[in-house]
Amino acid sequence: MDKEIARAGEELECTIVGLEFPKTRLLPAPGSGGASGPKEQFLKGETRWEPRLSKADKLDCEIAVASGVITGLVDSFFMGKFSLERASEWGSKKTSEFVIAMARLSGYEGDDLEGAIKHLEKNFEFAADGNTADFGGGRQHHFRDFSHHFSLGGLVCSIFTQFTGKAIGTDTAGRLIIVDIPGSHAEHLGGTVQEKIMKGTVTWLFHIASDVAGSSSNPGKGTGVPGPILSLIKQLSALPIFQNARTVMERGEDEELNFRELIAKLFNGTLLGKRDENGKIIEPVRFDFRMELGVLHEVGRQAVPVLLNQCFIRSFYFARRFAHEIKALKIEKLSELSRIDPADILPFRNRAIARMSTISTGVFTLVDAADAAIRAAIASKGKKEVFLGEFIVRINFVGIGTFAIACALDVKEVLMERVSDENDRLDAYERELADLHCLELGPEQIRLLQSLQRSIVISDIEKTEKARKKEAKEIWLAEWEDAISKGLAERGVLMKDYILEETELYVQFDKLASLDPVKPWPYLIALEADLMAPYPPLGGNSDKEFKGLKFENDYMLDTFCCSQSVVSKDGLESLRKGMKHAEGEVDARLAKNVAKVVGTVVFATAATLVAFVFAPFIAPFIAGEAVAGLSGAALTSASLAFVGGGALAAGGLGMAGGTAIIAGGGAVLGALGGTGITQLVATMNNADGFVFLESSKLLCYSEEVLLQRYADVDSARKIKATLNERILELDIMLQSLREDGENEVQLEVDEKSFEEEVSPKKQVKVLSKSLKYLRRCNEKLAKDISAAVKDQG
Repeated sequence: MDKEIARAGEELECTIVGLEFPKTRLLPAPGSGGASGPKEQFLKGETRWEPRLSKADKLDCEIAVASGVITGLVDSFFMGKFSLERASEWGSKKTSEFVIAMARLSGYEGDDLEGAIKHLEKNFEFAADGNTADFGGGRQHHFRDFSHHFSLGGLVCSIFTQFTGKAIGTDTAGRLIIVDIPGSHAEHLGGTVQEKIMKGTVTWLFHIASDVAGSSSNPGKGTGVPGPILSLIKQLSALPIFQNARTVMERGEDEELNFRELIAKLFNGTLLGKRDENGKIIEPVRFDFRMELGVLHEVGRQAVPVLLNQCFIRSFYFARRFAHEIKALKIEKLSELSRIDPADILPFRNRAIARMSTISTGVFTLVDAADAAIRAAIASKGKKEVFLGEFIVRINFVGIGTFAIACALDVKEVLMERVSDENDRLDAYERELADLHCLELGPEQIRLLQSLQRSIVISDIEKTEKARKKEAKEIWLAEWEDAISKGLAERGVLMKDYILEETELYVQFDKLASLDPVKPWPYLIALEADLMAPYPPLGGNSDKEFKGLKFENDYMLDTFCCSQSVVSKDGLESLRKGMKHAEGEVDARLAKNVAKVVGTVVFATAATLVAFVFAPFIAPFIAGEAVAGLSGAALTSASLAFVGGGALAAGGLGMAGGTAIIAGGGAVLGALGGTGITQLVATMNNADGFVFLESSKLLCYSEEVLLQRYADVDSARKIKATLNERILELDIMLQSLREDGENEVQLEVDEKSFEEEVSPKKQVKVLSKSLKYLRRCNEKLAKDISAAVKDQG
């Protein structure tokens, strides 16, 4: 029988065994297995199980529709419409509780709001209160003085005041102003750095607590302070770009309301206030911190049926998949539940739950919109303005947002599947380009490699605990064995006679190695087996089941190195390090990292210089109306001084400071932009693919084994000559494709390996990348050969 195997082996051309698959050649890729033996008792004849529910079927869609209808009705009958009155009431209640709690934290012993506010006002006086008149008086300074905003911006402005003695805000026209803290309140500025930070943070927080629910003279109903949302809008409105902002709504017959006035009325309560039949405000509705807090509560109420909808569909998904797995895996005991892979039953990040979410949220939104339209029509009695207002407060905006997100995720899943199919075709094309015919093994060595690869797979299957993954691996091995056995059958060889069982494998390995100890093939087998890709697609219907499968153990280090006498653990580790080094050489990572750093520095420097040069032109844009009426040199000087915080005589940084600030901003933007651009380039040139792997492997084997371990310069030269021929061949092919974009030139590839032909444009892209890797490998190999020759000479 050994003679038959040898005869069959003679018919096989010496080939690269690293990147081939049973569907195109007799010998498979790394990640292949073999035939029968004692260890295959775990393969249960027919290993296929009922396909898992990876896509939403009819029942899933029906449940999603039902869930959307039910939760839509829950929203309609139990949630009601969005109410600003309810929001204001709830927000005021919670804010009052917050103020009392803050007062008690600082020593207050009472339980009434008025007393709490008085206590906080007395114990936490604020420096910027001295500028009340500068910011429009007691009614408006909470809105116009940025340090009185209950937000991150307000905290920053408070700290700024402590260190500069200046308050930031807007005047009555909405223009940005920076004013000095008056002497009467200078005592509230910290003397040391620690005091400034303390007063700018802790004192600010407690003082804001005294203002957030009104004043002690009008507790619970006073002006209050802007919350984070309105605070951000107000601060942005101070930018010059909004100074002459277009009209956003009509004020009256001939008057118009601009952006700055709009947000002012929103805070004062006149924009949303209740009006009588004549349009006169009878009750203001202020949009301050209390209202913002209440609005969040109202949004939370709207989220209840939306979350309920998600709970319904995801619970059904989990329960159905869980029952399916129990049945499919024939689980009979609680202890066997560990065989279930959580990824197969959890309702997250998969195509089925994405589709169910899209359907259920879409139906929910339709039901909600229909209900809102009907109720708005009844309440409006034919008045369009009333209808629109009623419709808006009854629609569930959380549901609409969830539906939009669900649609985006669903589309993403579909696109990812299409991209995966296209990548499979590109991979098949690139596998042929990677067929370099440089690393050759004889028939007996190929037999050893195939047997070793199968032993790796069997060992991995035995150590896999999750039943679904284990059976998927068994299916992969069965399909691989079927493909191999068909190829052997054509040559009159049986699978069981060709593949060696583990014990016999290592006996034969040592025997062949001892017969010819100067040959380096044991290290090539070790390298090929160590680089074995776990469970690659075989071109069958089960390929999608193999995606994501990984090896559970390090067979090569734990078993291979201990079972034969040629390649030790140190030798394998050396190969692994050599492979990483070779990948770096082929990928030119050092060059890319240097280019990234240099690119960032150059970009940042350029941006800084540009910002410095154009600072006189940028400054007037930032300064806005603060320099209105000026021109020429006076405009430039005043603008730069404004950006620098004022003239030197007034305590500011002057023109030089303004220029430095703008140039510094350019440097920051340049650094960020440079990082982004170089990162993008690095991402676009990310090294991957079959040619990259084969080039790296070729360089590693030449350096670590041929030249360093065996001093075999002749074999390295032969590999380099083969590389030169391949580079020339691919270069000619690339030029041909570039000259005729419609030319369907490509390598002789088995047409069955493609569902669709790779377009010439994509062939050019793959060829260009492949040539880049091959040339880098060739250049490094030439240097290694030269160095080895010098050492031998």
